[in-house]
Amino acid sequence: MATYSSFAAYSLALLTGPPDLVLWCDVQLTKDGAGICSLDIKLDNSSDIANVYKDKQKSYLVNGVSTNGWFSIDFTLKDLANVIS
Repeated sequence: MATYSSFAAYSLALLTGPPDLVLWCDVQLTKDGAGICSLDIKLDNSSDIANVYKDKQKSYLVNGVSTNGWFSIDFTLKDLANVIS
């Protein structure tokens, strides 16, 4: 799940780039094991998930630091289809 602007950028790069172009995607896993592309480990930094699932914020240790936010592991792919921005 890349944001729409990221999807457009990836598509343009593929159309206009050299044939050996490599695209990078930060893959995050969902609760049901699907891999999604996300710009950040916290989904609220790259989508409107905080508006859709207001009560689903969690806290995890990220690099040894307690981090609050919305994380892909707490949602299914179907859940996340509602928050693409």
